[in-house]
Parts: sequence; structure tokens; C-alpha cells
Amino acid sequence: MHFKHRLRDATLAGLAAFVAVILLSYLKSWAHFMVLSAPLGATLVLLLLLPSAPLSRPKHVILGHLLTTGIAVLGLELIPDPMLGLATCFGLGITLMVLTDTLHPPAGANPILIYLSGAHLPPLDFMVPTLTGSLFMVAFASLYHYVFTHRRYPFGPKAAIQPTSKATTTERRVNKSP
Repeated sequence: MHFKHRLRDATLAGLAAFVAVILLSYLKSWAHFMVLSAPLGATLVLLLLLPSAPLSRPKHVILGHLLTTGIAVLGLELIPDPMLGLATCFGLGITLMVLTDTLHPPAGANPILIYLSGAHLPPLDFMVPTLTGSLFMVAFASLYHYVFTHRRYPFGPKAAIQPTSKATTTERRVNKSP
């Protein structure tokens, strides 16, 4: 890729990331809960720059974040030792993401974030922001790619429009013959 194209892509992705963080910051003041986190920031990098990667699919993003957050919330309640709880939830989160085909590396950081925060909140106070942030990231990436890269997230480039008239199809056949 030429430097000019890389510069354009990098600039667009950087501006999009800026807009996403600003929007999530305003959403925090409107919804009165934190939606933005380091794992969701890492998710945005994948969604903006590697939208066709298998780990960037909406299923992986949304369910990966929900699964690991849910495990961490459960671990906070069931495992009194924070070091053992963190290690168990982190390992179990990775295992379950693989088994459920929802592997999303940034989501693996959710148990670490939750345990290091030291907060013992009601489960929904963790789950709702995670769900909201994940849905926002997927929607934002879809809009970004549709408008700026002309690709459908996460399915790659738009398919070329196929001719619908018989004449066009016949002309193509005639042109292919020797």
C-alpha cells in the first residue's frame, strides 16, 4: 500500500477513534455509567483497522465481552481470594470464549479490569455498560466502514453489482468466445 493511502487510512481511523471516545464520554454523562474501558478501546482498534478478521465479528465482540464480564462478576461473588479469583476468571474466560466460538482478545482483559477496580457492584452495573459499549462499538464500526471505506463490516468489500438484463449476460458470453 502506498504511503498516501496508509496516511489516509490511518488519519480516518484516528479521527473515528476520537469521535467514538467523545461519544462514549458523553454517553457516560447521559447514562450515568461508564461505558468506555481499555478492553473496549482495544476492540475499537480491531474493528476500525481489521474489520474482516474473524475475531472482529460482532458475535465475537459482543458475546466475548459479555461472557468474560459475566464470569468476572460471578467470580467476585464466589471466590473470596482476589488473586485466585482473578486467575480463575481470566483462564476460564479464555477457555469459554474458545469453546463457544466467541474468542475476542480484548474481552480477555475484562476480568483483569473488574478485579483491579476493586469495585463490588451489583452484577448489572458491570453487565449493562459492557453490553452498551460492545453494541456501540459494533454499530460505530458498521457506520464508519459503510461511510468511509465503502465496505460492509465485517464482511469485506461490497459485492460488485451483477447485470440483471439478458442482453448484458449474452454480451458477456459473446465477448468471452474466441
